[in-house]
Amino acid sequence: MRYIGVIVGMYRAITILMIYAFLIFSILFPVWAENQDKQNELIERMIRIVLENNPTLKSQERLVRESQEFPEPRPTLAMNGLSFNVGSSIWDPDTNSFSFVPAATLGISFSLGDPARVLNSLNIKKQKESAKQDYQQLKNSMVSDIFSNVREILRLKSRRKSLEELKAYLEDYSNLTEKQVKAGVIELEPDKLWDLKERIMGIEVEIQDVKNKLNTIKLEGAMRLGGDAWRELLELFKQLD
Repeated sequence: MRYIGVIVGMYRAITILMIYAFLIFSILFPVWAENQDKQNELIERMIRIVLENNPTLKSQERLVRESQEFPEPRPTLAMNGLSFNVGSSIWDPDTNSFSFVPAATLGISFSLGDPARVLNSLNIKKQKESAKQDYQQLKNSMVSDIFSNVREILRLKSRRKSLEELKAYLEDYSNLTEKQVKAGVIELEPDKLWDLKERIMGIEVEIQDVKNKLNTIKLEGAMRLGGDAWRELLELFKQLD
């Protein structure tokens, strides 16, 4: 009976833990999903701004458009050879001599393609295809650059949050320890308390360094990628933070 009671108690405890876990998941998952949707929307807006306003991309797009307007060389009739005869000589066995017979002939040979024009056509096609490929590569590079900036912003944001939480914990611990020392509850060497204060100041310096890096990455990325719309792109980067 004793073992049965223990098993029943464990079962109840597990059931309660599962209920609590389900409740926590039900509360946190919608918040996480909402934040994820908002982040994806921000990234889509960033990509749209860059693709529409980046000066380098616009220049390459204009080059593609102009290359498509190059006229394709049309098939032409080319004359390859010309021959002209005004007569021919014939051997006469009766007189043992040649006799001249007037017979004018004209020979002309044509082809339906000019080699120079064919080569020119191939070069134009290559230029068009090369311009398209360069534009697509540049476009992919811009999108990759946006995601790289977003990842770095989120990484630094997570780092700053961890440092701020550590700082808050150490400050609470420092204040509590200082009160206990003053109340005579515990004894602590002054150097130990000062070391704790120094660690908190060191974390504050790290937090400020992370903030500076965040501001630099957001501003540099916005001005490098956004073109004339860099302020709008900067505002979207800030919303990630």
